[in-house]
Amino acid sequence: MPLKRTSILILLLTVCSLPVYAGFAQPVQPVQLAYGQKQARVVFEADSPITHSRSLCDCTKVSHRGSTLVALVDVSDFAQSVQKQLEATTADGKTTRLTMDIRVPQAVEFNARSLVWKVGSPAETKTLRVRIPKGSPVRMLTSADISGDAFTYATGTTTPGAEYCVRVAPRSTQKPVLNRLIIRTDSSDARYAGYIVYLSVQP
Repeated sequence: MPLKRTSILILLLTVCSLPVYAGFAQPVQPVQLAYGQKQARVVFEADSPITHSRSLCDCTKVSHRGSTLVALVDVSDFAQSVQKQLEATTADGKTTRLTMDIRVPQAVEFNARSLVWKVGSPAETKTLRVRIPKGSPVRMLTSADISGDAFTYATGTTTPGAEYCVRVAPRSTQKPVLNRLIIRTDSSDARYAGYIVYLSVQP
């Protein structure tokens, strides 16, 4: 019995002597942007004082005080959802990689961002469907153009200011080719002014 109690005491002393590592309650922060938002402020809280912090992207500035880290992110050019990361070192010497999961609302929604045909397949028409969601800063689509001459296309309006379509077909599927379909809108914000859909015939 004494031997068993001694073993337990030794185990407890060993566990208590191990270094205690601080951490972050939420190392991944979801950040939901609004239409037209230009800057996001993201706060991380550590379990102990932060001694050093740094951004891993030029678009982000970080500062820390006590156990709080504040990141200011320039989101004015973000057209798609993206993850940005930071690093923070706490008083125990542990460095943690922190992630900002930045979610960008889409001003224009597509049923596909690329249309693909196989070499040798029928040169059938495919339909790209475009929708403008409620609250979008885009009011209408203004034009659609193709960067090359390997495809034919025709535009149509299902619901003005809400739903559109572009019907596309390759002139030939005998060899690989890549063109871009460029959709333009009435928005003055560069993030929402134009979109690219890739058209390709692939092996």
